[in-house]
Amino acid sequence: MRIHSDPCTEGILVVVLRGEIDYGCEEMLLRSLTSALNSSARGIAIDLSKVSFWACSSVKVLLATRELAQRHGKTMSLRALSPIVRRVLELSESLHLFTTEAAPATPHPGRRPATVAPSQTPAPAPPPPPAPAPGARASAYSSAGSAGTSFPSDSTDVPVGPA
Repeated sequence: MRIHSDPCTEGILVVVLRGEIDYGCEEMLLRSLTSALNSSARGIAIDLSKVSFWACSSVKVLLATRELAQRHGKTMSLRALSPIVRRVLELSESLHLFTTEAAPATPHPGRRPATVAPSQTPAPAPPPPPAPAPGARASAYSSAGSAGTSFPSDSTDVPVGPA
């Protein structure tokens, strides 16, 4: 994942996601997007053109980030969706909730973006949840937010995820 300031849209941080975004990345993704949103003056644009796998559970992260942006008077847009991301958003009937835009031909002319590198090893699969007792109700799932993490707007490597 890369985060950089786009000189063409002052105050908007561009978050570039690459590779596989799956259930194991969900918390890190939410923390990173929340932090980028908090660090931005006007909002964030998320470039999803290089995403090769997009878990359905990650849609929830985008929706939570969108809601947070709206509460703080900021914007959140999706840039250059990969075919797999577009398909998941269409199947979940959530694509219409987002402002989408094409990525500019040169998103950061003359600037080297900051890089946020995920762990090289995939996160282990979580254990299956225990079976509910007969007659038990399912509990609501809530995502954890983040606070205090900031991202640079120029050439700095920032590790996220397990070391």
